[in-house]
Amino acid sequence: MNKEHINKLKEKLKNTTNIISREKYFNAAVLIPLVFIKDEYHFLFEKRAKNIRQGSEISFPGGGFEKGDKSFLGTAIRETKEELGIEEDKIDVIGKIGSYIGRQGIIVEVYIGELKINDINELNPEVTEVDYVFTVPIDYFKTQEPKKYSVRLEQQPYYTDEKGNVINLLPSKELGLPQKYHEPWGGKSVEFDFYRVNNEWIWGMTADMIKEAIQLIDIEK
Repeated sequence: MNKEHINKLKEKLKNTTNIISREKYFNAAVLIPLVFIKDEYHFLFEKRAKNIRQGSEISFPGGGFEKGDKSFLGTAIRETKEELGIEEDKIDVIGKIGSYIGRQGIIVEVYIGELKINDINELNPEVTEVDYVFTVPIDYFKTQEPKKYSVRLEQQPYYTDEKGNVINLLPSKELGLPQKYHEPWGGKSVEFDFYRVNNEWIWGMTADMIKEAIQLIDIEK
């Protein structure tokens, strides 16, 4: 390695947004849909179908990156089309608001866009994935302080399966790792925001995305 390699590295690292070891995470994309109703913008939400992953929870449309997707934006648009039953020419992407690193080992590229519809009845949600859709004025979240609760996250080198067998994931002793890694470690408390809307709780990743979006949207001007 010589100085030329260092100079090339400097060029590569200009404005880098690389996420280290991304391939070890579940990679996904989400679109935060905005709908203009009665002279104000609303967020559009999905109530997820009961028998799918994270069933019966409230979310924005989105899903995992697939081999056929050319980009994460392509993933977000594809999932929005599939879940909401909307044509691509009615999705006006405003931009990307950021990358969400989930507590459960997921990286989500988050976009925001406007749905060019006059009423949510123009949508045809996919019934196997979506129970129903609804909208909430953005202003609502500007005035509501979310409730906050915490959970503790641990790194577990082993676990007990449903048959009572101990499954050793990390042979800490054999590897000669320090004693603290022979048993579950960490136990860091992480905070979750909860918004109460239409007798439903919007929380976790979706609540975090709402907070980020309303901080970026200048409603007053």
